[in-house]
Amino acid sequence: MHMDTNVYRYVKVIAESESISAASRKLFISQPALTKQIGRLEEQLGIKLFERNKSPLKVTEAGHVFVTYAAEYIELEEKLKNELRRVAYPERRTVKVATTARGGSYIGNRTAAFLATHSDIQLEYLDMSVVECESALESEIIDLAIYTDPVISDKIEYMPLEVDPLVLAVPRNSKMLENKDISNNNFTSLLELTPEELRNPEITYVLSTENHSLYYAECNFLKKYKINPVQSLRVDFVDTRYSIACSGVGIVLVPTATIRENKDRDKMAYCTVKGESLYRYIVIAKKKGKILSQEAEKVWRFMIEQRF
Repeated sequence: MHMDTNVYRYVKVIAESESISAASRKLFISQPALTKQIGRLEEQLGIKLFERNKSPLKVTEAGHVFVTYAAEYIELEEKLKNELRRVAYPERRTVKVATTARGGSYIGNRTAAFLATHSDIQLEYLDMSVVECESALESEIIDLAIYTDPVISDKIEYMPLEVDPLVLAVPRNSKMLENKDISNNNFTSLLELTPEELRNPEITYVLSTENHSLYYAECNFLKKYKINPVQSLRVDFVDTRYSIACSGVGIVLVPTATIRENKDRDKMAYCTVKGESLYRYIVIAKKKGKILSQEAEKVWRFMIEQRF
């Protein structure tokens, strides 16, 4: 009988969470996909592991046996990986991590805490674009990368670390804000705009160039709300894009972190799409199937433990 070894973790987390929906959030798997995996496993085994008609969800007697052995398997798998790392990387101590600007801020703020408990590990941070991060992971030039989603390559596995809120920054003298109350508006109290308002052909969008992660967030935003800008500017650096918008030229999608650091922030109104929150994730990524060195695995685990 073939069994996906991930199911050991799935069953263990469901049992601990007493809920498939709660477990799906912890595992970053959709609830239907997780339910399907467990259903397939129960079909293969010919037994029920959970009593789904009870709340909170209960583990069956057979399920308790499975969870006990699943925990032993997970521990054994970790020992195997550690031994393989020891053989593959006997002298390795330096961990190479590629970061974009936002990824660098995330890991930079946590480096002191990491080194306080892992002083024997050397860290080397390399500044790269999103595309460069993924290319370097695929070619194994680096161990890990921290950047913002979406993750483009299907050869990369990743975990979200932190929500990176985005807002639409609009000059306060813009015609699209006429008759709108922006007296108490700021980047934590957002004005809601409809998709129809954002499709106005008179709006100039100040957009990113392709070498930045925000470019992909912009593409997703424009596609989702069926916005096809008639007028746009392509600008490389996010601070420059924001400054151009502050001068009154157009509107721009930016992280709130960019706004906090800019002295001209009071010139702008800060908006979102009606009924929506705009955001992306900062993620940590590695190449699929790659066995990390013991040191790189410690960085991976530490950053995941710090998330949210």
